[in-house]
Amino acid sequence: MNIESIETFILLAENGSFTKTAEMQYLVQSTISNRINELEKYIGKDLFIRNNKNVKLTPSGNAFLPYAKRMLMLKKDGIIKARSIGIFEDRLALGLENSIYKGIISPIIKDYFLTFPNIAIKLKVNHSEEIIKLLSDGILDIGFVYTKSKLSKFEVVDFLEDEIILVTSPKNKEIVNQEISFANLMKLPLLYADLGGEFFKWLSKQFGDSPLLRLSVDETSYVIDFLKEGFGFAFVTRSSVNNDLKSENLIHIKIKDLIVPKRQIYMFVSKSKKKSTAIKNWLDIIL
Repeated sequence: MNIESIETFILLAENGSFTKTAEMQYLVQSTISNRINELEKYIGKDLFIRNNKNVKLTPSGNAFLPYAKRMLMLKKDGIIKARSIGIFEDRLALGLENSIYKGIISPIIKDYFLTFPNIAIKLKVNHSEEIIKLLSDGILDIGFVYTKSKLSKFEVVDFLEDEIILVTSPKNKEIVNQEISFANLMKLPLLYADLGGEFFKWLSKQFGDSPLLRLSVDETSYVIDFLKEGFGFAFVTRSSVNNDLKSENLIHIKIKDLIVPKRQIYMFVSKSKKKSTAIKNWLDIIL
């Protein structure tokens, strides 16, 4: 199994066309077919369902795809790391959720970048589940996530409790005061940003098993866009809206008779690399 076949497999899975894949890789279509056939022979399973119109992944192909992407990432990561030797003293591979990056860690990374110009930085922004996978594969040295997971090669630090607050646009000031009761909260048009399973359980307990949500998305930044237009109210982490609260693009609505849970942020640190220059410098800045 060679890396070229892996690259071809990923491209074909994404666009569903042998012709497009051949064009993207500047190869003849027969070469694309040969690479896929060799990969299927090596794995011992059909990876694609082929017909006259398009190409679709089989269940085996779907199962193999995330691993193929990680293998390709490992290859790229290894090349970058090898090339950086002799240019930089060390390299810090850091992964985190988008909301954690924007609200909390971004200024720290910039400070690190300026303070240690001899350290290269690899930054990966993704969902907690993907960051944990990259940590377990050894692609990342440090990760900031909302999900606590058992990774034997990593030390897990309870880094920060991120407050969850109810916010809306100043355009809605006439509808609600900046402090409301739980009874009035139940009447508001609620937009939902995915804040993890535990928060959704809490929300369902307050609003019922099937809370009526005007909008539901998996990324907080999308909900914030709607909030700024005055379309509703939403629970978000304070870190994700700090700047908007300061600039008064959003306002914090306090709830008189309800305790809202907080969201824990965990920092994963590679045990084997903890004494490296890159990680020691990072921990000196952040802890």
